[in-house]
Amino acid sequence: MIRNTSLSLMNIRYACIGLFALLLCASCADDTGSIGIPSDTDVISSSVQTFEYSTRSVELGAVVANSNKSYFGRMHDDDTDIDVSAEFLAQFHTLEGYTLPENIVKNSDGTVACKGAELRLYFNTYKGDGANPMKMQVFELDKDNVISEEKTYYTDLDLSTFVNPQRPTPVVEKTFTAEDQTVSEDLRTSDDYTANVHIPLNASEGQRILQMVVDHPEYFADSYQFIHHVFPGYYFKLKSGNGTMLVIDVCVLNIYFQYKDANDEVLEGVARFSATPEVIQSTRIENRGVAALMSSINDAQGNPLHPYTYLTSPAGIGTELTLPIDDIYQGHETDSISRARIVLTRLNSEGSSTLFDTPTSLLMVRCSSRTAFFEQREVADGITSFVSSFDATANTYTFENINRLVSSLYHEKQSIMQRDGLTSDQYDATYADWNRVVLVPVVTTVNSSNILTSVQNDFSLCSARIVGGTQAQKMQVIYSTFKK
Repeated sequence: MIRNTSLSLMNIRYACIGLFALLLCASCADDTGSIGIPSDTDVISSSVQTFEYSTRSVELGAVVANSNKSYFGRMHDDDTDIDVSAEFLAQFHTLEGYTLPENIVKNSDGTVACKGAELRLYFNTYKGDGANPMKMQVFELDKDNVISEEKTYYTDLDLSTFVNPQRPTPVVEKTFTAEDQTVSEDLRTSDDYTANVHIPLNASEGQRILQMVVDHPEYFADSYQFIHHVFPGYYFKLKSGNGTMLVIDVCVLNIYFQYKDANDEVLEGVARFSATPEVIQSTRIENRGVAALMSSINDAQGNPLHPYTYLTSPAGIGTELTLPIDDIYQGHETDSISRARIVLTRLNSEGSSTLFDTPTSLLMVRCSSRTAFFEQREVADGITSFVSSFDATANTYTFENINRLVSSLYHEKQSIMQRDGLTSDQYDATYADWNRVVLVPVVTTVNSSNILTSVQNDFSLCSARIVGGTQAQKMQVIYSTFKK
């Protein structure tokens, strides 16, 4: 009986502790504003100030050519009067240890019989006129001069330098339209159809590869061996045409053959090799008219002439912001910046219509870090680089809080000034871009947890004008001051 009474008292005690904890949580949920403030003598006060910052258009030049898609065609942007053309080269991926069926049909001389070969360039989207004729030339690449994943290539790369010197003429030429008129409209509009450019090849192109599978299976151990010993890929060159741009998702090489089953019945087979993210695809971009546009929007010293700046893609023009870091910290040297917000407003197009879209996302990155950011395939870290998506309803891009960037720029300046014995003016002269960031159109990728995993230059056709330039812009800063 004594043991039972003790247990009962213990249970009551635990119940009271649990009830007290529940009441404590409930009271905290009503008002969490005082959490972290020990007493009435310790106070955190907030204040808000607005500062002006300046913007201007800057030419980006060639950019890192990393992309999961390829682009082909030529378009004119009426808003900027820039002509954009794109062509690309592609390597092709093989399954590891690829083999052919044992009873493959052969020619009379004992070589593997190829029934045909073709290229298909699949795309879900294109810009421009779907009935506009475009002409493409396809060149074989050089096994002895393979584009390397260990190097960084830019969008001004001369792709012709990778062509097989033993085959300087095109493997094939193809005139096409984005809307393939050889395919019925019912099929083109069906869910089972994916738009593509169909490029028939001579059967000898496929026969050589099939024979290699038989003679040198070690060359099909992986894509590296395949590219360096069998088939390095193709260069797809823009020969002529204007008014259409394809956004190519995947290139496929199909090689057809026949083989016999156990009953000696002849069956059809296909060897398929694709240009995928596992291998390199490199797009060359050429922008004509950028220099003329830049001369019309900035003076000889690079100062803006209009109350707006430009964003154009691919590889065209960005918007540079000069942040008022010294002004922000004037009189607030010991305060914390809890919020720094920038809102950029897009101007509507002046033209009656435009085929260039508004950039979907912008990267804000320090001017001095832009090249390294893309070369090293970095992801926006929320400290010195940020991404903002276009808000079509508000017609704006908003960088909600760049306080860590503002803080890092200020403290970096103070540290270097102290280390090198520089005045503020001397520092500004030595590090002219220290408080400048640039906005660049980008495409982003997130994983299943909505975590940003990739930021790449946007090679699609897009342009926008942003309020700024000769018209100073304002940013809001919220300070937090700790007082004892």
